[in-house]
Amino acid sequence: MLDVTRVEKKYNLNISEAERIKTALNRVMTSDPHNGENGYLVRSLYFDSLYNKDYFAKTDGVDVRKKIRLRIYSPEDETAKLEVKEKAGGMQRKRSLSLTKDEAKRIIEGDFSCLLKWNDALGEALYCLMTKEIYRPKCIVEYDRYAFVHEDNNIRVTFDSNIRAGSGMSNLFSKEPMYYPIAKSGDITLEVKYDRFLHSNIKAAIGDNLSLNLSSSKYCRAREGIGY
Repeated sequence: MLDVTRVEKKYNLNISEAERIKTALNRVMTSDPHNGENGYLVRSLYFDSLYNKDYFAKTDGVDVRKKIRLRIYSPEDETAKLEVKEKAGGMQRKRSLSLTKDEAKRIIEGDFSCLLKWNDALGEALYCLMTKEIYRPKCIVEYDRYAFVHEDNNIRVTFDSNIRAGSGMSNLFSKEPMYYPIAKSGDITLEVKYDRFLHSNIKAAIGDNLSLNLSSSKYCRAREGIGY
């Protein structure tokens, strides 16, 4: 099980701002080994309760809230991450379990029994929550990500572009998904994540003149894009 707690800030950029920051970060951070030439794909299937408790917690501005999703990085993947992200104030905690493709498909169909095989607190808690609250797929969000990493303070800076979404019944492993855009052409989401503090040279590379910290999540934008 992966368990990470850190600060996470999000900003909205245009293409020229993103290229300027990438150039500056190249001098002080390392390119993520998964990047390739143009970054890598991220695809997440979000779940919510029968009464959409997590969606409304976000839109109502509840300080302590969560999101549950299945995440893959290619439709060819034979595994998927089941992740729960919990936010409290300025801190984000992310815990995840690695599932087989078959287990991911069973969870999409509403069979959560495979979570009990872990015999640990997270698997059991997710099984109880997703069963009791009748969690079901709501939407898929996909985007292209380019990332930088720094080993000190677990610093990670990502650039997400071409953000698109599909209905919750879409196949997570589909090779030809049907999507609609949930961001304007040229809009890029910058995410800055770190433990304790952000190094001054990385902070300087990012700059101080960015748009306001984004409050709307990709999940909420996707739900709104399909008429909630």
